[in-house]
Amino acid sequence: GYGKNGHEFIFRNAAPVDSSGYLPNGEPFADIEELKGLLLKDERTIARNLVRQFLVYATGAPVSFSDRIHVEKILDHCEDSQYGVRSLLSAVVQSELFAIK
Repeated sequence: GYGKNGHEFIFRNAAPVDSSGYLPNGEPFADIEELKGLLLKDERTIARNLVRQFLVYATGAPVSFSDRIHVEKILDHCEDSQYGVRSLLSAVVQSELFAIK
């Protein structure tokens, strides 16, 4: 094949990737699809992590232990929208944590 720079290169097959593993609670998964299924069993945990990442990005400060009450309020507010990204982001911007920091 040829790269974007026009130089020729050769593809080489590598060893297959082992995508199996275990979650911290010990639940096994065989591939990425099973991992997604296991993670989606608890959408609130995924949403909590996303809210924390949004807050760090928006405020420039890490989310502290004392901020957990505000994070849970944001999650409660977004539960009806099934934790949609737009809802989470809007709730973060309207939260006290965004105004304080």
